[in-house]
This record gives sequence, C-alpha cells and structure tokens, in this order.
Amino acid sequence: MTHRVARCTMFVTPTNPRFIDKAWTRGGDVYILDIEDSIPLAEKARCRSLIRESIQKANKGGASIYVRINKPFVDADLPCSVWPGVDRIMLPKTETAAEMQYAHGLISQLEKDHGVPVGYIELSPMIETALGVVNIHEILSATPRKIWSMGGGTGYDMAVNLGIEMFVDFDQYAYTSSYVALAAMSLGIEASGGVFIHNPTGRVDQSDHAIEEAAILHAAGVRQITALHPNFIEPLCKGLAPTEDEIAWARTVLEVYQELTLAGESVTTVDGRVIDCYEHALAVKTLEWGSACVEKDRFKEKALARTHALLAATA
Repeated sequence: MTHRVARCTMFVTPTNPRFIDKAWTRGGDVYILDIEDSIPLAEKARCRSLIRESIQKANKGGASIYVRINKPFVDADLPCSVWPGVDRIMLPKTETAAEMQYAHGLISQLEKDHGVPVGYIELSPMIETALGVVNIHEILSATPRKIWSMGGGTGYDMAVNLGIEMFVDFDQYAYTSSYVALAAMSLGIEASGGVFIHNPTGRVDQSDHAIEEAAILHAAGVRQITALHPNFIEPLCKGLAPTEDEIAWARTVLEVYQELTLAGESVTTVDGRVIDCYEHALAVKTLEWGSACVEKDRFKEKALARTHALLAATA
C-alpha cells in the first residue's frame, strides 16, 4: 500500500489556496491537511468545511493524505476529517491512553457513517509533552487500530512544555525522543526521531540542509520525516530511499546466505563484511523498503500523468 511510504510529509493549510492548490505539483509522499497550529481560532470552522475538498486537491499527484486535528476540539474536528482518501489522523499533544481510545471509538463510528472500511484509517499520536513521553507505551498500545508513531519528544511544543530553548547546538531532547522511539520499537511500530540534527538558525527552506538531514536519518535507519518547506521534498524522498549500492549489497547477501544455508553453514564474510542471519534479515528489509519506494514513486508518476492529461483535456 503506497501510503506506507512517507519519506517526506509536509503540512498544508486548506484555508490557503496558494498552498493547497499547488500541493499536488510538489512531489511529496504525504500531505498533512492541518486544522491545528497553522489555523487561527477564528478560521477553525472554515478550515473544517474545506477538508473534504482539500483531500481531492492535494492527492492529485499520488500523495497520501493525513489530517492533523486539534486536541481541544476532537469532537468538532473528527467528523470533518474522516473521509475516503484519508489514510491517517494525527492527534497532537497526546498524553494518555484514554485519549487514544476515545479518538479510536469516534473514528470507528465515523468510518461507518462516511463509507470508509472500519479500522482502515490509522491513528498517529503526537508526543509533545513530558506526560506524553512518560505514558508513551500505554498510548501506543491503547487501541486495536493500526498505530503509526511519527516520533515525538521534540519540537516547539515540547520546548515550551519543558521550559527550554528550542534551537541549541546540543541534543537537549536526547532522552525524550529516544524513549518515544524505543517504546515504538518495542511494540513493533516503526519509529522516527531520536536523531539529533543541528539547525541553530531554525530555517526550514534550505535544500542543502535537507540533504544533510536525509543522510543522517538514513544512516540511523529512519525512513520518514516532516518538512515545512517544498525545498525539502525532493532531497528527503531521494535521501531516505535505499541507494543503488545498498540494494546491490542486499541482493548479494540473499544469494550468499542461500548458499550458506544449503551448505549447512551459518556465517561467512564477503569483502570483509559478515553475512549471517542478522545481515540476511536486514537485507530482506532493505529490499522490501526499496520496492515500496519504487512503487510509491511510480504511483505518483502515474497520478501526475493522469492529472496533467485531465487538465489538458479540459483546458
């Protein structure tokens, strides 16, 4: 399923035509329709009314669609957010299992009401407070719904909660982000975050920084990150996919390990690198991830071609 590939997710505001109307041209894997921080209180109701049509606008280039709602307005936001075409709901500032359970129950009923298969829409808690970090294991295991962790324990809201500066030259989130990532991994949930990337300027539009960020995340095994500027999309989508060398090595590992198994052996070396059952498992994951990225890119290419053809036909 192509929405599993979320190398670069980017927030877009439904109330801003300049953002929402051009999102499909940017090449992102995922667009997050934001009802939360980017929308002033006076605009919340109008934003909710635009979500359904924004889904169709933002996914014309093959991107998956998530919706980020407001914690204080769950009852108002979810009925406007659960529609066909939405793959994930993001629940900001999640702090307890009870919040997850409540959202799960409401989403389940809305799926029935709005023609979405029950249980299809994933739920992603956003961990942005100390209490959320402390309760992370219970949060991630609170419901039977598919849960995807977008990382957590960092960012502006966490800095405000902890009373610290956000942009510094050391990893002040080392414990909080790593604890969230470990909890996710302990439950078999793919984790993001836990990697310190120095950015003292706070700028989010520099493509060279995106290339550096992608390299650091790639080396740490992180496959997804959120961007705040279109300049980050291409470097992140490319940088978080397996390289040609990684794919070639993974195929070598599979071939050599098969020969090992047939010979009744369990370990060998190739070019000074160990090949054993652990390296084999990693190679399988690399090839699966590589195939998923290729599938996602092809899906986006086909969607773009269809949209351009439709626009040309109606011009």
